Amino acid sequence: MVMNVGTTAATLPTKTAGTGSASATSAASSALDTPQQIQDRFLTLLLAQLQNQDPLSPVDNAAITQQMSQISMVQGIANLNSSMTALLASQSSQAAGLIGHTVLTSGNGLDLSGGAAYGAAKLAGAATDVQIDVLGPSGSVVDTLALGQHAAGDLSFAWDGKNSQGTPLPDGSYTFKVRATAGGAAVSADTFAAGRVTGVTLSSTGPMLDLNSGRQVALTAVKQIL
Repeated sequence: MVMNVGTTAATLPTKTAGTGSASATSAASSALDTPQQIQDRFLTLLLAQLQNQDPLSPVDNAAITQQMSQISMVQGIANLNSSMTALLASQSSQAAGLIGHTVLTSGNGLDLSGGAAYGAAKLAGAATDVQIDVLGPSGSVVDTLALGQHAAGDLSFAWDGKNSQGTPLPDGSYTFKVRATAGGAAVSADTFAAGRVTGVTLSSTGPMLDLNSGRQVALTAVKQIL
């Protein structure tokens, strides 16, 4: 015997006429909206059915197990939805708190604004010589920064927006690459792009940070907050 966990006449108050009927039906329906209330109602019906079952025709255990699994699934989905809603709210709050801050994300972008640009890298090992090549839109090197020796780990640098001849270059998007060596051997490095957060855009995949360069990056892509 399979029980129907939906709305039944036995559980809803009814009236024959008037607006009271609609109000009662609406109130009763809203009272059954939450997964916890549906689960409680199911368990009440199940207990009543077991107490009043025909000893010669007992309730089908397989049917009961199936319905209990369905109820558990409904509860699980509701819990997941609640968790996702809380997570998105938390991420949105974190993203809003980053407005005005500079963040580092994976990449080699170098956004020149007001005669200044910032970048960072992480050296896999100690280097006796580190140089940063700044590349223009065409991919050619426009300037080289000599940082000298540096220990393994994080390093940051600032570029004044001038080419190798000292001529100021226009604001815009540039890129950079790291050349690090130790005893003549190359030292690998991960590069990070810096950008100041000017706003937050909510998307279906989560909060997106609007950077002063016009780029957008996901909140989850942020490696460091400066």
